[in-house]
Amino acid sequence: MLMDLLDHLEWYLKLHPLLQRVIDILDRSLPYEMGIGTYHQDGLEYEIQRYVTSTSGQLCEPKGTELHVVLEGEELFSLQRQGEPVVVSPLTTGMFLLLQKHEHYRHQQTLGEGLAVKKVIFRLSEPVS
Repeated sequence: MLMDLLDHLEWYLKLHPLLQRVIDILDRSLPYEMGIGTYHQDGLEYEIQRYVTSTSGQLCEPKGTELHVVLEGEELFSLQRQGEPVVVSPLTTGMFLLLQKHEHYRHQQTLGEGLAVKKVIFRLSEPVS
């Protein structure tokens, strides 16, 4: 798992060959302007989500590499091991999170009242060698 500011995403280009395409899509503001749904652009699949956070959140496991970008709002994120949080952090507008296959996580969560969030999740296919 890697978490940082979206302004720093270019620092991590060597981590995955599709990160430059993600940057190109974000630079064109496509996810900011589009509604909820799943899209295919420049060989990438991404899903735009809108939701209100809750105290229980949602437990997930990526099937491959995922890059989450918070477009609006704030949520609580936690990396999970054996059903227990091992890393807990807020994700706010302008932050990203890079997750690898089988890293269980909980998102869409808050400690207090629900907050509206708009987020895009890029599903990065594994490089073919």
